[in-house]
Amino acid sequence: MSLAERTATYDHTGFITHSLEESIAFWEALGFEAQPIGTRREPWIGRFMGVAGADVRLVHLYGLGTHIEFIEFVSPRGEPVRPAANQPGAAHICLRVPDVAALRADILARGGTLQGDIAEITEGIAKGLRGLYMRDPNGIMIELVEMPD
Repeated sequence: MSLAERTATYDHTGFITHSLEESIAFWEALGFEAQPIGTRREPWIGRFMGVAGADVRLVHLYGLGTHIEFIEFVSPRGEPVRPAANQPGAAHICLRVPDVAALRADILARGGTLQGDIAEITEGIAKGLRGLYMRDPNGIMIELVEMPD
């Protein structure tokens, strides 16, 4: 039986962050709105997440037709990782934008970094789009794509 046959619906995508406040500031500038920060420290959260003794802060950011969850571990703190773009398990968020170059500059000014450089897609169903991959201050990859004129 497939997930669709069980009436599953897509809810959100979540990321672990080293700082909720930094993630909120960055993603609000891209058009997301943060809901109140919550905490989870009861024994169920460690069992639920598979992290013994988990004490977390979390926030959901809504915008652009979706929502993203960010979780900061108060304890136990993990070490930051920055998976390579070609590493299995690496993920990205894709945003369609009106001006890739302008948003690229804004993301850099807000602490983001380049992963790739602006290029035009020359094949496949996305032929004619311009875009690039970048990273937020936590290393989360962001794909920016601009529709052709």
